Amino acid sequence: MRDIMVPMSFDKLINQCLTEYRTKKSLFDVKAIVTADTEKNMEFCGRGLESPLGVAAGPHTQLAQNIVACYAGGARFIELKTVQVMYGEELGIQKPCIRANDEGYNVEWSSELHALEAMNEYIRAWFATKIVAKEFGLGNPDAFQFNMSVGYNLEGIKTPAVDGFLNGLNDASTTKVFQECKQYLLDNLHLFENVDADFINSIPAHVCNTITLSTMHGCPADEIEKIAAYLIEEKGFNTFIKCNPTLLGYDYVRKIMDDMGYDYLSIDKHQFEIDLKFDQAVKMINNLIALAKTKGVKFGVKLCNTMPVDIKHKELPGNTMYMSGKSLYPLAISLAKILGEAIGEGLEISFSGGADKNNIDEIFEAGIYPITVCTTLLQPMGYEKLAKLYEQLHAIEYPTARKLNLAKINELVEKVRTDKNYCKSEAQKKKTDEHISYEGVSEKDNLKCKVLCQTCIRVCPNRANTYIETSEGKILLHIDDSCNECGNCQYLCIQPCLPYRDRLTYFSSKQMMEESENKGLSIQGDKYLVRLEKEIVECTYDELSDFMKSVVDSIKKTHSYLI
Repeated sequence: MRDIMVPMSFDKLINQCLTEYRTKKSLFDVKAIVTADTEKNMEFCGRGLESPLGVAAGPHTQLAQNIVACYAGGARFIELKTVQVMYGEELGIQKPCIRANDEGYNVEWSSELHALEAMNEYIRAWFATKIVAKEFGLGNPDAFQFNMSVGYNLEGIKTPAVDGFLNGLNDASTTKVFQECKQYLLDNLHLFENVDADFINSIPAHVCNTITLSTMHGCPADEIEKIAAYLIEEKGFNTFIKCNPTLLGYDYVRKIMDDMGYDYLSIDKHQFEIDLKFDQAVKMINNLIALAKTKGVKFGVKLCNTMPVDIKHKELPGNTMYMSGKSLYPLAISLAKILGEAIGEGLEISFSGGADKNNIDEIFEAGIYPITVCTTLLQPMGYEKLAKLYEQLHAIEYPTARKLNLAKINELVEKVRTDKNYCKSEAQKKKTDEHISYEGVSEKDNLKCKVLCQTCIRVCPNRANTYIETSEGKILLHIDDSCNECGNCQYLCIQPCLPYRDRLTYFSSKQMMEESENKGLSIQGDKYLVRLEKEIVECTYDELSDFMKSVVDSIKKTHSYLI
């Protein structure tokens, strides 16, 4: 198995969107597609927003197809995966790196792509999302937003790579990728029914006017204000700082985790000692609000970062993992309470800490938005959950002025302490104790699922699992290029197995096949590379088995972008 992702070319991205939607009414296997109410709109940082629903910086916002899939599901605020000066193998991310079978855990952090490669991918996603919005009538093409995320120190942010990323997404007009995407669309107007040259020429080059600073992974506490000031003064961005749960203090966090059933979590007290303290944070936030006003931009906070806990039972490889999801929600909403009370109801808060169907409407009613989700999308139904979340938020009257409802926030803090949706029950704890190690259970000798439940398709953030029709019925097809071996699918497989290792895999080249042990195939013109045993065999179409012929035919019909 390879854990290196290969971004999809723009022409294949557009052609897959068009083919799949027109033939299956889905986009990258997202079937619950939202057609937004274009009459309902709100403003955020000077731009329109059809919905306060978004996706948090993370595995769902690293590749262009993920972003298109999120938009199709109803997300309108896309927080792009965090970029920093380090990337690829230099990050040292151990795999598998994501586990979300109850509360979530991960050992990943920033984009695995080089900063400028990430910029290119986000610009391709910008064009593709504009096109699907217009071509399929999914919403106002000017009423969704991309939000940059960067870390982790000022020196890294000022490097040519990260600075180029910031400049390129602020104004992409002179970038090569922007010109190439635009020209491809102009040269292929015949592909579209509702997209014309005027629309393509109107697509703005100013991709992002907002940025979120991630303050984990060694971000120096005494540099946070300097970084934010730099992003406001020198770069002119509407700036949000992502706050850490450690602002609550160790005693508060330990008590609420114990009271809610998470007493088994081992929390490092040292992290609370070295992180930014609450009083420092309040002073810093007030300073930055004042600075932003003088520059004519917005400043706010994002609640909240994940929380580091010790790995004790091989949940994931390594020593420390980062907690998210339902167990993070009580900490995030508690942060909203204490910061709101200290700064005032005018504090702008966006949210990412454990939002889901059981709380998202109340968070919005409390004056907190945009609200971005991640962990809930890594659980059964995956991206298909976005449509329901969109409906919940759409049912609420959009605010005309931004203002925190501190009484409502306080109510949520009290409510969550005994809410069964967020407390850990004894039955759930028992299930946790019976966890499958990250090493997993493999079924390499069986390419077919006992039951094609499609859970691994829905929970894959990278859209690296799909299904195809064959002579032996529907089977799972794993897409090597899109997979970074995050492993989330293995924890939710009901068989169990390792879908990203055990199922038939499509490779974009012979080299990719050679770097993997997976059984699979690659289509190279009129040649077919197949590995069902140990060796790669080159065949003509006529030399393929009937089963492999049906695999090839299905890929060409419904997944031609792979070829």
